[in-house]
Amino acid sequence: MRAEFIATNDLKDLSNDLLDKNNKLKLLPSSYYRNLKWEDFRVFCHCKARYGIPTTEMIEFLKSIIAGRKTIEIGAGNGDLGHHLGIHMTDSKLQNRPEIQLEYMLMGQPTIDYPEEVEELEAILAVATHKPQVVIGSWVTTFGNPEKVKHGCSLYGINENRLLDLGIETYILIGNIDLHGDKPIMQKGHDEYYHDWHVSRAKVQENNRIWIWNK
Repeated sequence: MRAEFIATNDLKDLSNDLLDKNNKLKLLPSSYYRNLKWEDFRVFCHCKARYGIPTTEMIEFLKSIIAGRKTIEIGAGNGDLGHHLGIHMTDSKLQNRPEIQLEYMLMGQPTIDYPEEVEELEAILAVATHKPQVVIGSWVTTFGNPEKVKHGCSLYGINENRLLDLGIETYILIGNIDLHGDKPIMQKGHDEYYHDWHVSRAKVQENNRIWIWNK
C-alpha cells in the first residue's frame, strides 16, 4: 500500500514526520501542516486512515471547553485526539469486522488500526456506561438509512439526537460542513466555530467546523 500510493517521484511519505513511535499523530501547530505539500498530506491521511487532525491550537481550545469536566471520546478511531486530551476513548471498532474491511478494500480505502487504549464500546452504550459530562465526536457518522434519506449517514452510525438525551452537559462535534453539515442534530440549538488552525483531510479546509451543543 505504501509503495502504491506514496513511493513516487512526486509524493513524499510523511509518516516519520507526523507519527510518533506509537503510531500516534505528533502534536504539532497548524502552521506545520499548512507548510506541507498538500498532496503529500492528503495521501498520508488516506494511507493512515486519518480524518481530523489534532493541532496544539485545537487541543488548547477543547481543553478550555472541557474545563476539567469528565469527558470521553466516541468514535475515537486511531486515538490521536483523545490521547492528546488525556481522556477516555471509545469506539465500536466497526472496521475490524470482515464484511466492513471488504467494503473498504473495494473502495480502495485503508481501515483504522485501533489501538488497545481505545475501548471497544458503541457510542450510546459508552455514554450510558461512563456517564460523562462532556462527549467528543470527531468525524463521526450519524445513524440513518442512506437509501431513505439525503444526508450522509450509515446504519452503523451514531444516533446523536438520542445521545443528547442521555444527560450529558456538552456534546462537541468536530468535522467539515461538506460531510457533516446536514446532520439531523444540526436542527437543535448549538454554537458553531470556525478557526484557521482547524486542520483535516477535507478538500475545502475553510469548511472545517466545531459544533457544540450545551444542555
